[in-house]
Amino acid sequence: MSVIRRLIDRLYPRSASGYKVILLGLDAAGKTTLLYKLKLGEVVVTIPTIGFNVETIQVRSKGGRLGKLDCWDVGGGCGKFSASFLKAYTSDSDALVWFVDSCDRERIAESVEELRQNINILATDATNPGQTSIPVLIVATKQDLPNSMFIDEIRVKFAQATKGSSFFLTGTTLKQNLNEGAFPDALGWLLAAIEGARAGKPLSSPPAVVAADQGSAAALERTLEAWLVRAEKDAPPDEFLRQFAAIDLPAWDHYTHIRIAYLMLMIHGRQKGKNMIFDGIERYIAQSTQTRGRTFHVTMTYFWIQMVHFGIRSMPPPVPAFDDEPKSMSDKSSTHTLVNHDGASADNFVRFLLLNPFVADGNLWAEYYSKEVIMSPAAKVEMALPDKKPLPNLVSRESVSSAVKSSTSIIGS
Repeated sequence: MSVIRRLIDRLYPRSASGYKVILLGLDAAGKTTLLYKLKLGEVVVTIPTIGFNVETIQVRSKGGRLGKLDCWDVGGGCGKFSASFLKAYTSDSDALVWFVDSCDRERIAESVEELRQNINILATDATNPGQTSIPVLIVATKQDLPNSMFIDEIRVKFAQATKGSSFFLTGTTLKQNLNEGAFPDALGWLLAAIEGARAGKPLSSPPAVVAADQGSAAALERTLEAWLVRAEKDAPPDEFLRQFAAIDLPAWDHYTHIRIAYLMLMIHGRQKGKNMIFDGIERYIAQSTQTRGRTFHVTMTYFWIQMVHFGIRSMPPPVPAFDDEPKSMSDKSSTHTLVNHDGASADNFVRFLLLNPFVADGNLWAEYYSKEVIMSPAAKVEMALPDKKPLPNLVSRESVSSAVKSSTSIIGS
C-alpha cells in the first residue's frame, strides 16, 4: 500500500453509512459549483480548484431514497499528476460522477477519452471484489447556455467510453432547483446503482486500459510521497519552529519552506503570519551556513504564502478556521496551545499535503509567472504581479468556506 493511500485511509476513513463518490471532469466543467450547490442549496462564487474539495452531502431522490455521499472533487491542478497517482485518492470509490461542459465542443473528444481512462482505473480497485466497473453518473452542465449540445448528442459521443458500464446521463443548469426536474431521478439512480454494486450485482467489463504518461508526473508523485514520509517523522510543530528561530533546521529546502508557511499561517493568521514568514526566512538566509549563495526573494516568498494560505482555506474540517487577531508568542501557555492545536499538528500537515499536492511542485510559479518577470531584479526586492494568470482568489474561497459551515441542506427533500 502506498504512503498516500495509507494516510488517506487513516485520516479519511470510509463511512460505514455513506458512499465515497469521485467528482471528475475537465477544468471549468462545473464540478465545484455543483458540489456546493448540492451542499448549500444555492450558487456560490467558486474559483478553479487546484487541490481537492472534500464535502459530505445528503441527497434524497423523488422516491424517498436517502443517502450520504462523501464527495471528492478533484481539481484541475491535479492534472499534472498521472492517473496512477490519483488512484490513491480515488480507490475504493463507490461511484464516479463525470462532469462535461455542454458548450465545450472543442474538448468533447478529450472529455470522452479522459472518462474512458478513469473508468478503467477505478474498476481495477472497486469496492466490491467482484466488480469490473463502478456506476457512472454523467452530468452535462450549462444546458441553458447558447450553443450547448443536446443530451442525446452527448449520449452518442460518450457511448463507446461507457460501453459495458452502468451509467446514467443527466443535464443541469445553475438556474434550476436541484430538488426538481430530472436531477433527483439521477441521484436516485446513483444510489440504487451503488447499492446494487455493493450487493454484488454483476457489471459488464470496461474497455482496455490505456497506459498513463509517466514523465514529470512520476517525479512529482515521488516527491509528494517522500514529503508525506518526512512529515510523519519530522519534529513536532513547536520543536520545528524552535529550530527555525534558532537557525538550526535539519534542512533548508522547498519542503521546509512549505511547512514554515503552513505552521505560521495556522498559528498566527494571515496578516501576522505573513510578516513573520518574511522576517524569519530573510533572517535565516542571512545567518545560516545552509543558505550560502542564496538571496531572499520577495515575490517567490509571497507566491508560496499565497498558495499555502489558499490550500489551508480550502480544507474541510477538522482543520479549524483561523482568525487574524494577533497572538503573542511570548505567552507560554498560549503558545503551547496554539502550536499543538489540532490544526497545526503533524497529522494535519499530512492532511494538508494530501489535499493540496500542488504545493510539492517547486515549479508551480511557472503557471502564473514568466521566468523573465519572476527572475527579474525588481521581483526579488518587491512584490511583482503575475503576468500569465492571476493567483487564486482567497475572497472567493472564503465565501464558499463560510457558507459550508452553516449548511444543513438535504438535496431532493
